[in-house]
Amino acid sequence: MQLSPAILVSTESRFINLVQASAATSGSSVVVVSTSEELRSQWHSSSAVLIGADQLDEVSRWALPQRDQVYLVGEDHDQEAMCRWSAPLAAPVIRLPEASSLLTRIVSGHPSTQRSASVVGFRGGAGGVGTSTLSAGVALVAARSSLKVALVDGDWCGGGIDLLMGAENTPGWRWDKLRNAHGHIADITSMLPTSEGITLVSMERTEQLPAPMEAFESVVDSLMRCHDLVIIDSGRDGGVPAVVKKTVVVAAATVRALASTKAGLISGQTDTGLVVRRGGTVTASQAARVVGLPLLAVVPTQVDLPRLADRGIPPYLGGKWRKTCTQVLDWCVGATPKRGLRW
Repeated sequence: MQLSPAILVSTESRFINLVQASAATSGSSVVVVSTSEELRSQWHSSSAVLIGADQLDEVSRWALPQRDQVYLVGEDHDQEAMCRWSAPLAAPVIRLPEASSLLTRIVSGHPSTQRSASVVGFRGGAGGVGTSTLSAGVALVAARSSLKVALVDGDWCGGGIDLLMGAENTPGWRWDKLRNAHGHIADITSMLPTSEGITLVSMERTEQLPAPMEAFESVVDSLMRCHDLVIIDSGRDGGVPAVVKKTVVVAAATVRALASTKAGLISGQTDTGLVVRRGGTVTASQAARVVGLPLLAVVPTQVDLPRLADRGIPPYLGGKWRKTCTQVLDWCVGATPKRGLRW
């Protein structure tokens, strides 16, 4: 079926002019509508639907069927409203004029959906092995290597990754604002708290319930489009989105802990590496053989880490701890970061 030109739902001249100017650069056209009847008549036949920020409340009441290629269009001062409606309308945000090149591709029928980020899950082979601390340490090394990194909290009983990063009082959305996300949602980076240059998606402490997997996947998908690395701290029992291609398993060097680690491995999961926490009766190489995973690194004993965590100071120690985090990062991204670390 031949698709008709893209539709813009708006009555604001500033949106109409910006969108039509972007369309003109590619020799395309945009049909402007303002009523439910006009939109419904072309809902399925148009190549894309653009909803102006001025019409978000109105369109949300029209109970339209779901379809692909729906976008919200606005300017900087419309960002909060667009992000709020992005999940309910299952539509990503196009912020003008910065994203005018993306808008041009959309109205010309060539939207970009490329994903570039590495997505790595961190799992604990047993409780209390320092999975969250290691995932935060690797995220810090990545940020200091000039990578754009997001750290996602999937450990619903872990106390909150924002506490570990000293960002519990930093404003921004937590999972309570994101658990209803579904489908292709906007770039939410500006709505999230940050610490040490790291984008954080942390649990809320008012309701410690796992976010639905659909919401988890939508949030991670959004982060993938604007970060180099997305790290998911899933603790011992947290869920793992399908987009996770690599997994770091953290284990203590004791017989019981290794037995628990081996029993908890996900069948058929590829690209899984082991990090062993020093201090048990089993050597790291023996632990790797027992579990059946390649050994990525050994976590040294760092007496300062618990003190730093209790004070909300991110775990950016140097020495052997930094070396361990760097080794794990190298495996996560498949190569050594090109720029030197800034410690």
